[in-house]
Amino acid sequence: MTRSDPSPARTGPAPAAADGPVAVWDLPLRLFHWALVLLVVTLVATGLVKDDALRWHMRAGQALIALLLFRVAWGFAGSRHARFVSFVRGPAAVLRYARSLVVPPHEVHATHNPLGGWMVIAMLAALAVQATTGLFTNDDVLWEGPLAARVARDVSDAMSSIHRRGWWVVVALVVAHVAAVAVYRWVFKEDLVRPMIDGVKPLPPGAADPADAAASGTRAAVVLALCALAVIVLPRI
Repeated sequence: MTRSDPSPARTGPAPAAADGPVAVWDLPLRLFHWALVLLVVTLVATGLVKDDALRWHMRAGQALIALLLFRVAWGFAGSRHARFVSFVRGPAAVLRYARSLVVPPHEVHATHNPLGGWMVIAMLAALAVQATTGLFTNDDVLWEGPLAARVARDVSDAMSSIHRRGWWVVVALVVAHVAAVAVYRWVFKEDLVRPMIDGVKPLPPGAADPADAAASGTRAAVVLALCALAVIVLPRI
């Protein structure tokens, strides 16, 4: 593996059982992923129920903002594999990878493949739009976002309209993500779920450096605490 390619690809069949386990995802990133899953489920459920459930919807939304801020920060301060520069690729890499899906040999990447990297960006962007517009929304009855009173009513109404429609984008991305995970598991024999649980992925020798998945738990805790503090303090300024 060369240091110029943070998430190297190899051609040929997907990793077999004989491949050795290699650490690819750091613990803070994995905790972020599953916390995000729980929050998205909570937000969709409470958004559909409405009424008193909106109290929890808003709390979950603020927690989501803290998590998104953490992921952006961790994309620069986390382990090498967690950084955006390691998996956000240009058009040529994306097209080359897409071609390998239908014309063998299939590229196998240690972490996010070029298509998956852009799926991550799309998901984060869609959730950021939902979380931001949620701060300014109102339901025309009892509930409004923590910043709704700071903007004109027509602005709040516009934000509410975007927020109500935007969740369909999030749901569509989630469905696409789950479908892709299933396709990789059954078609390409590549398990994407297990590595996000234990951080380890079967890879051929030299395909990835375990040191690239190493991260400081203390640094992650400090970053998360600062993100949570920002979410609590900034709306009150």
